[in-house]
Amino acid sequence: MNKDGNSQIINVIDPFARAGLSGHPLCRMAAWPLSAPCTDLSFTALEAERLGRMKSPRRKEEMAGSFALRRRLIAEMAGGLAEEVDMISTEDGAPLLLRPAGWAMSLANKDAYTVVALSRATAEIGVDIEIVREMDWRPTLSMTCSGAERAEFEGAPGDPASKLRAFYRMWTLKEAVLKCTGRGFGAGPKAVETPWELFLSHGAGTLQAFGGTFDFWTADTGDVVVSLVQKRD
Repeated sequence: MNKDGNSQIINVIDPFARAGLSGHPLCRMAAWPLSAPCTDLSFTALEAERLGRMKSPRRKEEMAGSFALRRRLIAEMAGGLAEEVDMISTEDGAPLLLRPAGWAMSLANKDAYTVVALSRATAEIGVDIEIVREMDWRPTLSMTCSGAERAEFEGAPGDPASKLRAFYRMWTLKEAVLKCTGRGFGAGPKAVETPWELFLSHGAGTLQAFGGTFDFWTADTGDVVVSLVQKRD
């Protein structure tokens, strides 16, 4: 375990490098322990407002930790101090990194986990994270997959556990591409058709969506699935 008593960050990793993948944009993932409430970093007015709207104490602590983590992970990758990191949200809700300058950014959080990806501007990138939990994924396919992709997924070999993990790879990859467009889920997940190889294991490759080509990396780390994409020029 990598734990810094001053920063409280634990388990800082590059999930794709850990999975043996390479060639991806800068990426770091970490968890913030709920046993160490976030009290050492000031929040922006928008962050404080968002925290104030949260009714669940646990979710509020998780989001406060994510606000702190993302600054520190950005500082680790891009250089500088965490307290100097400055971000805003676009009209579509996508995060935009103002300082340090010169970086494209995507981020995601789930429970105590936060993942941040950086690439030199003006790259287009997207990252998403999910925790593998038991669920009936079949009803979701009709909302997220084309008819051909749905049939391929339902007919793929594998036991229930492997198909559940494959579903999360597919889901996070679609989310990552949709974030890359800057429009989020409203852009349409059915337009992102994932490669059948993702049914078998994590890995890297390319896919076509919205008239463009995207490089992708997807990794399993324990009970966490993370996917990252970057649009080709």
